[in-house]
Amino acid sequence: MEISVFRIDDRLIHGQVITAWIAYADAKTIIVADDKAAGDEFTQSLLKMATPDSIQLKILKVEEAISWIQTTEEAGKALLLVRSPKEALSFIDAGYKDHVINVGNMNMKKGKTKVLGNLWVFPEDVEMIKSIYNKGVKMEVRAVPNEKSQDVMELLKKNKLG
Repeated sequence: MEISVFRIDDRLIHGQVITAWIAYADAKTIIVADDKAAGDEFTQSLLKMATPDSIQLKILKVEEAISWIQTTEEAGKALLLVRSPKEALSFIDAGYKDHVINVGNMNMKKGKTKVLGNLWVFPEDVEMIKSIYNKGVKMEVRAVPNEKSQDVMELLKKNKLG
């Protein structure tokens, strides 16, 4: 299984993923690596309803997803979705370093600092992002594939967070 797009998006599967990112990734599979979603039947049913019938959906805990990707003999390309930099760092630590991580959406919540309209970070997110960069992996913000990409670390520095 080839991971063709590695994306952080706290909404996981939604319209932009369905209408733009699946095609861009040429994905036959979506892997949602999220402990919360993997343990919640209601969330799983919503993700399944949002996924086109032609796409295989795997909803796994982060460690299960890492193991599955490493051992699966399934062919084809996959879109890997995680909710936050914390989960992304788990994949980087497991050896997934040959990607630029796409950041789609990290919504506003109490305690977060605004970086862009669709990028809000907790202090711990900033630390995780720095760790990802320190391991040689870059991150870009793009809501959809044809949007101009912006480097996450440069945005953090511009906002005096990096």
